[in-house]
Amino acid sequence: ERRIKSGYFRQNAAAVQALVATLPAEDRVPAAQTPDEEWQSYYGALLAYRLALLAKDDERQAWPYLEQCVERLNRALVIDPGSAEALALQSACFALQARMDPWRSPLAAPLSRARIDKALKLAPDDPRVLLLGALAAQDRPRLFGGDAQQAFVLLQRAVAGFERQRGRPPGVPGWGAADAFTDLAQEYLWRGEALAARNVLERALLVAPDFAPARLLMAQIVSG
Repeated sequence: ERRIKSGYFRQNAAAVQALVATLPAEDRVPAAQTPDEEWQSYYGALLAYRLALLAKDDERQAWPYLEQCVERLNRALVIDPGSAEALALQSACFALQARMDPWRSPLAAPLSRARIDKALKLAPDDPRVLLLGALAAQDRPRLFGGDAQQAFVLLQRAVAGFERQRGRPPGVPGWGAADAFTDLAQEYLWRGEALAARNVLERALLVAPDFAPARLLMAQIVSG
C-alpha cells in the first residue's frame, strides 16, 4: 500500500506501473481462498484503479486497468462477499467504466450503484467506502444515477470519518484521506467557496505533503 501510495501521490505512472510485476497474473493465482489471497486481489485491484486514474484521459490505455480492477475484485468477493472495501472499490471501477464508455453505461452504472449500496449498508461510517461512493456518484453519468450533490455529501462524510481516525494506528487498508480532503477542496472551489477549499486542502497537505494534485490545487487557490 505504501508503494502504491508513494507513486500515485507523485503522479508517477512509471513507478506505479513497476509494481504490477510484483503481483502474480490472475491465471497464476493459487486456487486456495484465504485472507492473504483476498488482500492480494484487493491490492492488485487498487493498483489497477490508480493506474486507470493516472491514464483516465486516454481511454485505450485506462480501460484494461479498469477491467483488471473489476476482475481482481471479483476474486476478492468470492472469498469474502461481505467485504465493504472490495464492493466500494469495484463500484468506483464500474463507475469510471460508465464514464469512459457511454455504450457500456447501461451495464456498468447499475453494477456500480448495486455495489456501493451494499457497501454502504455494510459499513456506513467507513471513510474509504464513503470516499469511493462519492467518486462513483461523480463518475456515473447522470442518466444512470450520477449525482453531484450526493457525491458532495458523501465526501463531507468521508472527510469527517478520516478526521475521526487521526492519531490512531494505521489499519489495513489505510489509504484515502489525502484523496478525500483534496476532492472535497475541489468541490468547495467549484462552488465558489475558496476559503473552505483552502482549509480542507491544508489538511490534505498535512496528511500527504507530496500529493501532487493537492499541491497543484493549492497553487491555484493561492494565485487567485
